[in-house]
Amino acid sequence: MVGALVPVFFGLLLFGLPIFAALAFSVALVFYFWGGIDPVLVPMRMYSGINNFSLMSIPFFILAAELMRIGGLSDRLINLARAIIGWLPGGLAAAAVVACLMFGSISGSSPATVIAIGSILYPAMVQAGYDKYFSIGLITTAGTLGPIVPPSIALIIYGSVTGTSVGKLFAAGLLPAILIGGLLIAYATWYSARKGYPRDAMPTIGSFLEALKSAAWGLGLPFILLGGIYSGVFTPTESAAAACLYGWFVGAVIYRSISLKATLLVLRNTGLVAGPLLLITAGASAFSWLLASSGTPGQLAGLILADTSNPILILAFFNILLLIAGCFLDSASAIIILGPLMMPIAQQVGVDPIHFGVIMLVNLSVGMLTPPVGLNLFVAMGVARMKLGEVFLASLPTILLMLVALVLLTYIPAISMLLPQTLF
Repeated sequence: MVGALVPVFFGLLLFGLPIFAALAFSVALVFYFWGGIDPVLVPMRMYSGINNFSLMSIPFFILAAELMRIGGLSDRLINLARAIIGWLPGGLAAAAVVACLMFGSISGSSPATVIAIGSILYPAMVQAGYDKYFSIGLITTAGTLGPIVPPSIALIIYGSVTGTSVGKLFAAGLLPAILIGGLLIAYATWYSARKGYPRDAMPTIGSFLEALKSAAWGLGLPFILLGGIYSGVFTPTESAAAACLYGWFVGAVIYRSISLKATLLVLRNTGLVAGPLLLITAGASAFSWLLASSGTPGQLAGLILADTSNPILILAFFNILLLIAGCFLDSASAIIILGPLMMPIAQQVGVDPIHFGVIMLVNLSVGMLTPPVGLNLFVAMGVARMKLGEVFLASLPTILLMLVALVLLTYIPAISMLLPQTLF
């Protein structure tokens, strides 16, 4: 029965079904034709898969990010990033990475980060004389910092399907995000110095404080989210709801850029984004339940561990498998399907589930940059008015840097585990 599941799933995708429908229908068809089980079980498993308190935070995080985005936060964060790092060679490029890191700490979404930062900084970089391929490649890759830096929707999903602490996962994502951001800034600075790209003037203390003051209300959101979680005042779900109230207050009262009409539009847009994501989560839950109930995790563990119990080789195999999966599945589907299969095996060879969650997330973040399902590529196509192949080739140098970071994060657990072990 399980042997027919994956071919049926990919066959339905080739027929053009949405991912959530392909996931659910593949399980129903396998039940009916190969298992002799009533397919009515599928919607029951879909419902139980999303009837999870942690998953309630996803629409709240999306709403908070939308409120801050339309509230004019993107411009303020970019100005602050330029004040912090714009004086370096290629300062505008380095500021793009810093701005993506800061916006990612609010949005938790990779495509949203590319849209919010790229739509402003890509035209500015091209106008300043930067090569358009370098510019869009850097911004497209820097957008992947969105799901890695906390709060992260992908880590919430991983925590919900593996029973891992979301608070610890958030803490584990911070240093890896800084590592990847540092590598991208180093590359941008080196490349820009080599090409002689311009840099901003060294900011005065007054101009820096003005930029910080302008962005301070927006930067308060991550402190509310993470401070509330780590102090024990909020659960991750409650902190997301508090972030929505804070985001609306800042946009409507402080920045005065969110009207009642705009609020209703944001609620609509949040539903349009969160709805498909939760549908995918529901479909993938039924898919992963069938795999788990058939004993596939144990069979897979026995198969892999029969050949080797070396954690270095097993993690290398998992990295390759996840990179391939990222080319065909979105992050939510891949985490729900593969997380419960891989995490127990990683545990058996001594890999902490928190550490493995970061490894999985970075792998699937690379998948956001690889065709045919790399969402960041499609978003960047709209920002830069380029073809898919052009954006992918432009992103290749920075994708290689992501792979370097992936190797470091895989085999140096302290990068991921330092903050969780310190805070908890």
